[in-house]
Amino acid sequence: MEYIKYLSTLTTYEPQLRLLIDLIPEFIVLKDGYSRWLVTNKLVLNSYGMEDDFPYIGKTDLELAEIFPAHRHNFIFNMETDKAAWENGEAIQIEKSFQTPDGITRTWEVIKTPVFDKNSNKSHLIIVSREITERKKAEESLKVSESNYRFIAENMKDILITVNHKGIIKYLSPSFEKITGYSYKDYINREIAKLIEYIHPNQYRPIKKAFKELVLGKENHNIFEYQFLKRDGQYIWLEANVNTIYNENGDFEKLVLVARDIIQRKHFQSQLETLAYYDYLTNIPNRRYFMEKLSSEISRANDTNQLLALMYLDIDYFKNINDKLGHHIGDMLLVMLTRRIQNILRDTDILARIGGDEFAIILSNLSSSTEAQIIGERIAKKLQEPWYIEGHTFQTTSSIGIACYFKDGTSPQTLVCNADKALYKAKENGRAQVKFYS
Repeated sequence: MEYIKYLSTLTTYEPQLRLLIDLIPEFIVLKDGYSRWLVTNKLVLNSYGMEDDFPYIGKTDLELAEIFPAHRHNFIFNMETDKAAWENGEAIQIEKSFQTPDGITRTWEVIKTPVFDKNSNKSHLIIVSREITERKKAEESLKVSESNYRFIAENMKDILITVNHKGIIKYLSPSFEKITGYSYKDYINREIAKLIEYIHPNQYRPIKKAFKELVLGKENHNIFEYQFLKRDGQYIWLEANVNTIYNENGDFEKLVLVARDIIQRKHFQSQLETLAYYDYLTNIPNRRYFMEKLSSEISRANDTNQLLALMYLDIDYFKNINDKLGHHIGDMLLVMLTRRIQNILRDTDILARIGGDEFAIILSNLSSSTEAQIIGERIAKKLQEPWYIEGHTFQTTSSIGIACYFKDGTSPQTLVCNADKALYKAKENGRAQVKFYS
């Protein structure tokens, strides 16, 4: 199965990925479109009482509930909220509390972000949770004692802001100055609009409108992710959780805003997206990315009435190399082969590793099929030159099959199938050659 092949690549990529996610002080879980666990970090494993080497990859929450019955209600809760995220079609935020192995009941703020491919199919679910036990205590302290709340707030890393019913900032924590560079004292007793002006222009209007509705009491709670302009001229990503506080008579009293720096989370999400669409070994697009890109390139070729060709190739007798010299040499050969091909292709061409030693190339904006033939022959010739890898010198050949849109197919699947048939025709005719689908 394709997802098993994808998961197996994580083993090779483990050192870099593990270093990245284990340094992040948040719960990180990446699931596929079928709710199977793909990646997580030690914080998650330890909180569920799992060993660091527990084989969670490919398991669902239901399967984990059977293995760890003490946390069954947590895994069932995960399943229910995963479903809600997929149905919502965009990120949702929830709170989750459970007792960790140290005997302490902790609370987490969980953000579940569904990722869909271009065909609106479920691709990945990114789950990021951060512990808010202390923040929840701080909010409780606010209700009990303003002075106690202020003491806690001023010693937290998060930015805390209270805004009265007129939109005036009545409290701004000192952490605001540490994170943004602006003096927190300069904004106390000023309108919240003064801070909203620092929000990136792309997010300014919707957030300004949302704040107005909160101040007017039309909304009780909201969460925002936005870029905020610091004093040094750089933008930083912040996440703000805004709650409405009412007095004993049920009248709007104030807004309580808690904001924090989420640049690490944004960076990690970007890393996950890269892992989902790029091959771990060669650092070029993988099959998932390739199929989506091929679909869009077919649409563009149809609109512009330009010729598009799909090239499919592999290494003749690649298995022999792995068996004789070892998989490490085979992997290095794949990397070097990728670089050779890239040096021949045009900037607009797209090279992807489909799996194993199979590669595909999208050639767009061609003047004729002859141009595809020339590129294919140049690649085939270049790949016959000797390889020098860790003291080993050897030669390989590559067979290439080509299918053209729309003569040989009008869908991504048909083009790939016919290019693959042309590839095997080239092998049958003696290998190390280029064949068009016929």
